[in-house]
Amino acid sequence: MSFTVRPITPEEYAAAQAVWDACFPEDAAGYSDYYFACRTKPAYVLAAFLEDGRMAGALHALPYPLCFGTQVKRCAMIAGVATLPEQRHKGIAAALIRTAHARLAQEGVCAALLKPDVDFYAQFGYRPFAWHERFRVEAGELAAPEPALHTPSAEEMLACYDALAAGYNGMMVRTVRDMELMRKETAVLGGEAFAAGGAYALCLAEEGGAELTELAGRNAMPLVCALAARFGAVRFRLPYGARPEGLPKGERMMFSMLCPLNREALLAGSGAESMEELLSGAKKANCTLEFC
Repeated sequence: MSFTVRPITPEEYAAAQAVWDACFPEDAAGYSDYYFACRTKPAYVLAAFLEDGRMAGALHALPYPLCFGTQVKRCAMIAGVATLPEQRHKGIAAALIRTAHARLAQEGVCAALLKPDVDFYAQFGYRPFAWHERFRVEAGELAAPEPALHTPSAEEMLACYDALAAGYNGMMVRTVRDMELMRKETAVLGGEAFAAGGAYALCLAEEGGAELTELAGRNAMPLVCALAARFGAVRFRLPYGARPEGLPKGERMMFSMLCPLNREALLAGSGAESMEELLSGAKKANCTLEFC
């Protein structure tokens, strides 16, 4: 079996969504409509085509400006790496990734990030980058204030996000529109945005509590306590090493992997002298929040 990998045309965008829905059926109920309308576009999609012209797999490489040190770097988020079930184990995903890397490097992108899967992505040069710690807090478990909750504006969310991002390498440089899209995405999934005390959370109710899919701000624990009181319990993540006093130890998890496409450009201005130093967070801790 042979196949070719190339960027899709706008006319092939619907076929790319059909591949997404076939590979991620949990998204076909509405999320993929949002994702293809608001988060990605034809120019970001590579696809693999069989000899008969059918699309067999696809990959999305989204612009992802990240701050390292004092500089904003051109990076990409690799998302939606998908091969139709009947076409798997034929090298399609590997070809998509290698082609994406070559094209991104040629365009001046210095690094790619993605959701971690060490067993698969390490072979393409991806290494662990950002780590989180997962927690669960029940109502009344922590001795902390429970401020009144409100629905934040996109501007308020961006201010909270920027306050957190200033302490880390690797945080996406967001805009007000990015925050509007985050709120819209949460609403599509049936959730809400809440804020209190200089922090915000994107919240999805679940049986027995709620999951905070994103939590940002300099002091998030009052908000966590208020949401635990509202939902009975909350699950959430914090950047590893940022656990506040009084919060019991959580579960360490790898959150993202990074593949340098231009090491010199990535390191410039980052404060690190080598990739090992950058990845270790020895000079400045690493963090990302987005899952695509």
